Amino acid sequence: MKTRAAALLAILLLMFAAVPSADALSVKVGEELPNVTLPTLEGETVSLANFRGKIVMLAFWASWCPRCMDELIYLQGISKTSPDIVVVGINQESQNISRAHKERIRKSLKEAKIDFTILVDENLDAWRAFSINALPTSIILDKKGVVRFAEPNYYWATQDKIAEIIQSIRLGK
Repeated sequence: MKTRAAALLAILLLMFAAVPSADALSVKVGEELPNVTLPTLEGETVSLANFRGKIVMLAFWASWCPRCMDELIYLQGISKTSPDIVVVGINQESQNISRAHKERIRKSLKEAKIDFTILVDENLDAWRAFSINALPTSIILDKKGVVRFAEPNYYWATQDKIAEIIQSIRLGK
């Protein structure tokens, strides 16, 4: 009986060892971010390529996510104090988002005093292009649009780490 259990355990371990681990994001540090064009809450379209020449902080979020709001509030401070950084929030509540829900989002952003660019990933274009599978997700781009940081969890992407990456980009490292 012990031999069978040991054999079964060995087979299971081999099966799981052969399965490659899934990456949380398809974008990798050092790669250029794929261009995506998304609408704002007001319906205007914005291409991520429009931000070339600036350091860009992308924050993928949803209004039901408390950690997301923590990150957006932190990024509002960066947005106000760092003119060389463009902060863009990309809402992931997506398809068939109602006008009333968009209004609730606007209201919660206003209450939190968040006024940087907010895009809505209505057709899950960014979700698919970047393999976003956790919220919040943070991506920092250098001035050439190259990914310098990508982390699928704001609490793993600590404020100190974000500040370190931004400073490194500013210093041309």
